[in-house]
Parts: sequence; structure tokens; C-alpha cells
Amino acid sequence: MGSHGGGRTVSRRRLLLIGAMSVTGAAAVAFAIGSQRLAEDRQSGPSAEQLAQERCQSDVRKRLVAPTSAHFSDIRIEASSLEKDGKDLFALTLEEPLKGVDSSRITVLNVSGRVDAPSEIGSTIQDHFDCRAYFVDATLAHTLVVFDHGH
Repeated sequence: MGSHGGGRTVSRRRLLLIGAMSVTGAAAVAFAIGSQRLAEDRQSGPSAEQLAQERCQSDVRKRLVAPTSAHFSDIRIEASSLEKDGKDLFALTLEEPLKGVDSSRITVLNVSGRVDAPSEIGSTIQDHFDCRAYFVDATLAHTLVVFDHGH
């Protein structure tokens, strides 16, 4: 009987060892997958939407009297179709980054919103803007900003 009870102890130890190894293996696999995803996220960089918003806001600031005091709100980013005979005609026919590029390679994100900034006389202006961000083969190539009012 003594050897029979010892067999149970050995079996329990084996089960515990196998269980511990399984848990450790699963944790190692989870860590590897998580590390790979984190590395991929770092390599992929900002999204097209983030790039479009940053570039459009930068272009809006360039047209303001006090760009560092600008405050943006109501920002919307939407995929848009390329309007070769409409609002995109100027950018496609005269702007060097897009001139001559096959339109099938171009995608457009429309970034719109409101900017509040000081004017020349010190008052605060509130103006709506639309910005077309043009991507050629998924690379941001050009932006076009249009305000509701002149700047």
C-alpha cells in the first residue's frame, strides 16, 4: 500500500509540473503576440486620418495672424471622392505633387472644423474651414484649405 500511495504523489507532481509548464508556455505565447503587435503599431506610424488632420491644421495655422493662439474644434474627418471637374480641379491640374498623376492612385480625406484665433485688430475670429488631403498610393502628397471667410 505504501508504494501505491507514493504513485499518487508522483502523479500529482507530474500533473502540477505539466500544468505549470502549460501556464508558462501560454504566458510566453501571449507575451510574444503582444510584443509583435506593439512593434507593428510602432512601425505603422500615424494613420491616414491623423496625418490629414495634422497637415490640415498646420496649413490653416499658416494662414492666421496668430497661429500659436489658434484653437480647433468640431473636427470631422471623412473619406471623400475625387472631384476632377469640381473642387479638386485646381489641385489636379496646377499643383505639382498631383499634376499628371493617374486619378486611380489618388484618395481623398476631407478634414473640416472650426478655428478660433486672434485677428489683426485683436478680436477673436471664428471661421469654418474645409481641407482636402490628397494621398497618392497611401502617401500624403498635398492639401488644399478653403475658409468660409478670407484670410
